[in-house]
Amino acid sequence: MWSTAATASDTAIIHGAVYEWDTFSPLENVIVEVNSTPSQSMLARYGVYSFSLQPGAYMITASYYNNNTLVSYAKENVTITDNGDYLLDLILLPADLDIFYENKFSELEDISVFAEEDKGPNYGYLIVFFIVIIIVLAAYLYTKNKDDNNKNNSDNELEVPNVEVNTPVSDVLTSDTHMDELQTLPDDLLEMIEIINAAGGRMTQRELRKKVQYSEAKVSLMLSDLEDRGIIRKFKKGRGNVVVLADIEE
Repeated sequence: MWSTAATASDTAIIHGAVYEWDTFSPLENVIVEVNSTPSQSMLARYGVYSFSLQPGAYMITASYYNNNTLVSYAKENVTITDNGDYLLDLILLPADLDIFYENKFSELEDISVFAEEDKGPNYGYLIVFFIVIIIVLAAYLYTKNKDDNNKNNSDNELEVPNVEVNTPVSDVLTSDTHMDELQTLPDDLLEMIEIINAAGGRMTQRELRKKVQYSEAKVSLMLSDLEDRGIIRKFKKGRGNVVVLADIEE
């Protein structure tokens, strides 16, 4: 048992991003929990989580709900050995798919036991083989239907009005507050603003990710920073976000 008098130097930071299993895009508003003592939980608003943990073995779980219904879920075991920095990304799988596999594999165990006890010809392996094929086909059809739905959603993606491209950022962000912000921004945030501005003042987060050399998690954090400063706005559209320079939105 670890001492409750541990100092900050005895703790480690574990953090990461939470992704959808089919698009590998950050999933927002996910509840992330860890079974520490006392237990910790947080709402990953932008698909990013972080915990401080003492050395030991833990289980981290992530749950995504829609209308109070569990939609997707993930759990990972992690062992903290020192006070370093640990990166652990989570990929959430459909909750109903987990239940489907649990039920089917429990049926497989029952069938295999029955086959071993049978005194006649051993058809158990053949039966198990055909059931595995059925499970694989069912999983394939499930995935295909999800892909078709995602394609339909992408076809309905928000149309972005044409704005004059390559307008200087200083002309787009006209308020005194924004001008003061631009003078103090780090280079990476300025680069991101220039990219959005070159696209007409608004673009999808996925397209922005393709134009920078940063991870999904860092892009989400940078956009959150710009949004907190009032320089951009993010709007949910389908499974992604549309990023708009604040004065363009106005």
